Amino acid sequence: MSNINLIAFGTFGNPNGFTQTFFSGNPIKGIKAFDIRGSILVYPKSKLYSIRKEYKDGYNMIAYTIYTYAQEPTSARGGSFIGSSILFVDKIAEENIIIQNLNEFHQNLVQKNVQDDTITVNHSDKFDVKECKPKDFDKLNFHLREIDNLNFIQVTNKNLIVFCRTNDNILQSFFKKSVDLLNVYDTIYFTDSKEVAEFVRQKGIFSTVDENNFETEIRKLAEERNRKIQESLDEFSKEKQKLEESRKKTYDDFKSQIEKNKEKHRENDQKIRDSEKDLNKVNEFYNSFSRKIDELSNQLKSGKKLDEVKRIHNENKRVFRENVGSLKTPNIINSISQPKPSADVKETFQPKHNWNNQYREREDKEYKLDIFKVVALVQTILLLCAIAGLVWFQFFKKQEKEIVYNEPQEEQTVTEQPLENVISEINPKPNGEVDFSTKNKINGKLVKNSKIDSVTNFIFKANPSSINEYYKYQKKDYSNILFEKNKESFKISSTNDTLYIKDLQTIPNYQK
Repeated sequence: MSNINLIAFGTFGNPNGFTQTFFSGNPIKGIKAFDIRGSILVYPKSKLYSIRKEYKDGYNMIAYTIYTYAQEPTSARGGSFIGSSILFVDKIAEENIIIQNLNEFHQNLVQKNVQDDTITVNHSDKFDVKECKPKDFDKLNFHLREIDNLNFIQVTNKNLIVFCRTNDNILQSFFKKSVDLLNVYDTIYFTDSKEVAEFVRQKGIFSTVDENNFETEIRKLAEERNRKIQESLDEFSKEKQKLEESRKKTYDDFKSQIEKNKEKHRENDQKIRDSEKDLNKVNEFYNSFSRKIDELSNQLKSGKKLDEVKRIHNENKRVFRENVGSLKTPNIINSISQPKPSADVKETFQPKHNWNNQYREREDKEYKLDIFKVVALVQTILLLCAIAGLVWFQFFKKQEKEIVYNEPQEEQTVTEQPLENVISEINPKPNGEVDFSTKNKINGKLVKNSKIDSVTNFIFKANPSSINEYYKYQKKDYSNILFEKNKESFKISSTNDTLYIKDLQTIPNYQK
């Protein structure tokens, strides 16, 4: 029965004053004293009961106590008393059994230690408690119950005294109701003595009520608890409403993003199909132009006039460039967005379902085939670039120097055409020019008398996205455009080289 303790206490005058002693159970050091001197005056023939809560070193305790009048051994001053208490730890017994054992223990204590209303010892440790233990004390341990809805840690520093009947039935009922009321008061006292109640009322230290007002206190506590419960119910209702709003918003956001992704998927699929069609035309255009070159070569070897061959070749080349220029460069595939939920609900109602994983699984299944399409498209583009480069160096680079045959009987002469007469079409056609700041930086770094090819190379390096990306395989054509746009910035040397002599006025580029 280590969780049930018997305590006896009293006032003993000089030199000990008030003392209290554990006589059964496991003593808990440092608990509050049961001393009421200065707050409540216990009169002869009167009784004072109390119920008190306390928290100490992790222990939740409730003490049921009785006080009666007894003079100090060495003094006749008023306000002295002797008392008994049953202290419960964590669990309490039924109130009727508590009252029975408390009264019996106190009666035995008084009989053995008080004579003529005077305490016979000078310290609680010296109380004679032999055979004071109640005969049914052990029964307390078989009727223990949990203490519900009581905050032991909270100290209110408020106490209440109730002027009421203190017979066993009334006291049993009031003790039971008081456990809940200990959320408002630290200690509640009960007395049927008008003198005691009036003394406390005049002192004004504790609140004082009668039976009816005590019932009102109980009712007010119940109403307050019901109010808080209703507030919580209202909060839950609002939380549920917010939860539904959040669910709908999250669901709609997911659904909207999925629909957008489906639309992007359809667009991407169409882009791939269109690019595949143009991809088939690439070989067709290049092979056709290559065959025509072979035909013209054979015709030239067979004696056909060079001028006619060149005219036909230039026309074929123009048609070839138009055909290739009509092909659409494969567009960048639209990325598929990953929807992310944004729940406004905090704490209690946070979404726990992992929608991200579910959606990711669906997305993987839906677009798995398109990954292979994209890989195939990238490989095809790389192959196309390689073919284009090969054709460029094989056919277009040869135009820098042309062999001119006057007549079969005449001596062959080699001439280099002036640069300004060999202006070729360029794809895509420039639709803008570099900004003023960039142009000044380029002019500041160009070296006078540099060849136009060097100038073009420097411009390409300085403008990787708006020039080099589109014309890296058309540098000769770009040089022609650059010359036409800036004739005053170049001169033709005696060796027929085009040289840079002054700042460029315009540097054409392509802007999306």
